[in-house]
Amino acid sequence: MKKSSLVLVVLMVLAALVPAFGQSKTYKVGVIPKFIAEDYFIACERGFRQAEKEIGNIKVDWIGDTMSQTSAANQKNYIQSFIDKGYDAILVSALDPESYADTLKAARAKGIKVITWDADVNVAARDFFVNQAKSDQIAVQLLKGLAGSLASYTAANQATVALVSTTNDSPNQNAWLKAIIDEYNSKMKTDYKHIKLMGDPSQIVYAGNDRGTADEKIKSLLSANKAIKGIIALSSNTVPAVSSARDQLGIKETINIVGVSVPESSRKDMVDGKMAAVVLWQPFDLGYLSLYVAKAVLEGKAPSGKAFKSPLSGKNMTVSFLDGKTPVLYPAAGHEIMADNVIILGDPIVWNLKNIDRFRGYPKADSGMATFNK
Repeated sequence: MKKSSLVLVVLMVLAALVPAFGQSKTYKVGVIPKFIAEDYFIACERGFRQAEKEIGNIKVDWIGDTMSQTSAANQKNYIQSFIDKGYDAILVSALDPESYADTLKAARAKGIKVITWDADVNVAARDFFVNQAKSDQIAVQLLKGLAGSLASYTAANQATVALVSTTNDSPNQNAWLKAIIDEYNSKMKTDYKHIKLMGDPSQIVYAGNDRGTADEKIKSLLSANKAIKGIIALSSNTVPAVSSARDQLGIKETINIVGVSVPESSRKDMVDGKMAAVVLWQPFDLGYLSLYVAKAVLEGKAPSGKAFKSPLSGKNMTVSFLDGKTPVLYPAAGHEIMADNVIILGDPIVWNLKNIDRFRGYPKADSGMATFNK
């Protein structure tokens, strides 16, 4: 055998042996947000992309619809497409918990890992759920925040407060609604005696997932209930719609708004004194953590025990809304693991003008990233 031929054979043998000596497999991961081209999910995607860059052997395909087009049926089609193409994992922020649970179960039966993030599905249809925060914590922060803003009212002169969600089958928002109503009912004679909550199911406003519908629904709410002095809005779509509807109706009296929203969307209202704060988390970090959970699951190191350590653990979450200086850190021990394989990103964050510039990944990709990159 010629020397050149021998060298070629040796190289071919070595190339064949490389995987056996630990070369990392490249995993295909399909990620489905509720919407695309929306500020909250833009920040989430940037978190996924940061983790993708760091991890190196995971390829993320991000697919979804705009708010006006999105549906559970479309999400089901995307899931089926990832199954048909033999993806290694599917990560979905669910529009509803049941309509494609069977499709996800079929994915798992084929060995595909299923992880929900932001909003969950039926527990039997996924491996893990990466939740932004505990629902009751979010609810308590929202209600306490609004109660403080309405402190000038009394039991004899109550402030009427409305609840605005998106759709009646949104799993995370339904959990928040339940927790808000439970919190109010447990303390309606004490901490919240100055509030009259419109918490009956018939009174909750479902303003939809597009801004135009939300504007109209909230204008109808305010026109029909002129006694409303406070609104708790549960999405980054409904918070600005409340402010917009109030302005379109020419309402001059103060209507306090507290909501779950990307803080940048409410910056102008904060500057104008129409809103004191919003409650959220770091969506960038939620996307980032979700991909690290997927990495662990794909590599056979599925999270277990009481906590899951990620590169975020012990790191800066934001700074305090009270002084804008004191660091607020993720627990060094890791992200809490709860029953049913639920992993909690961290505590909800109150955002105001003192810490709003620490919000990561939106409106620009490098927004709020200085401390993250240290």
